Amino acid sequence: MQICLPQSLEVDTRLFVKLMDYNTQSASYKPLWLAGILEEVIKGNKKISFKTIACHMISKVWYPIVHCKLSFGSQDSLPKIIKAIQAKYDIKADEKISVIYDTIYHIEDKEILKQISVLYNMVPYRLLSPFYKISREENFNKRMRELTNQDESAFYRFIEDGKVIEIGEQWYSYLYNNQVIINAWIEYSLVYFLQKKNPNVPAIPLKLTPPDKRSLGDATKLWKYFGSIRGLSDIYINKPFTEKNMEQYGGLSIDHFIPWSFVLHDEIWNLTPSFKNINSSKNNALPDLKIYMKDFCMMQYQLFDFIRSDIHEGKQKQLMNKLLEDYVHIMPSRYEETHEWYQIGQDRFMDYLSDTIMPLYQIAYNQGYDIWKCKDRVIYSDLSVQKEAQSYIAESVESIYGKELE
Repeated sequence: MQICLPQSLEVDTRLFVKLMDYNTQSASYKPLWLAGILEEVIKGNKKISFKTIACHMISKVWYPIVHCKLSFGSQDSLPKIIKAIQAKYDIKADEKISVIYDTIYHIEDKEILKQISVLYNMVPYRLLSPFYKISREENFNKRMRELTNQDESAFYRFIEDGKVIEIGEQWYSYLYNNQVIINAWIEYSLVYFLQKKNPNVPAIPLKLTPPDKRSLGDATKLWKYFGSIRGLSDIYINKPFTEKNMEQYGGLSIDHFIPWSFVLHDEIWNLTPSFKNINSSKNNALPDLKIYMKDFCMMQYQLFDFIRSDIHEGKQKQLMNKLLEDYVHIMPSRYEETHEWYQIGQDRFMDYLSDTIMPLYQIAYNQGYDIWKCKDRVIYSDLSVQKEAQSYIAESVESIYGKELE
């Protein structure tokens, strides 16, 4: 795909657009190197060190690699560099890019710096390939330094022993004046690269940076409403939401059965209530299906059956109608224009939900998500004990959350 960048009489945009040829893009370096340059140009800097650009590269892909576990392919060294940094420095998976950058920039560990320097070897020179012809017999990096230093219109030249680049005056103006469009072009190139390396993974464009804000307000209201009438328990620990249990394990929170960082949505069919401490323990992992899948599907059917019932009125009914639409997405497409999906029974519902969950689970596992199981899970050997515990749930939840539902 050819990208139409803003034209200019001062710089050669025809060659500039070839900097990121999708057909030959085997690693992420070129778009990330250019993104690092643009970051500094926006700040008003024309002279930029290799180290500065490399730190921008690493911080930009920290979230997609660490939190979203996207693959960058076997030829890309960025995941290896990030893994080495993770082993020695406590940086959150969804930390702000600016904080990650500052932390990495001030690293003094020689082994880490050596790994980061790998990013300097070729990409600063190879990025400029469309502008100059260099024969195979020549030393590529040396010849590129010579050519750019002789070219007054060069995109950038190498100064200070080749460890710093200086952006050409006309190119600086072009980048600064068209920063929004150029940044979108870089983002598109990165998304294109990542989609090729992760062909089965959903929502790639949304996995480049952490979201500014997330809210599970409607889902929380739903589970509280459901619990106040039919009872509520945590499938991971197999305990009801009683006051005693909430004092021990924390209050009600909402967990994404398949981690949010993989699916990147908050649809009801992938959510389950969990004690706050248990949810924190699960973190960004996959639940062990052998233990939790049946309970999850059963709870989801009970919720689905509750949502479609006729007991709701007023604001509750409006909320139910809104959330019910989420379940369309786990149904066969032939149901979309009918109300047949609305009337299905337990067995068929659980089959459809399982058929939706399983491929997502397998792909997420292949991407590197860990499998988790709750060490405090209760196993009821006596069914009468379990029934007694369950009978207390609705009363407890209603007493705790009743005022919030009025």
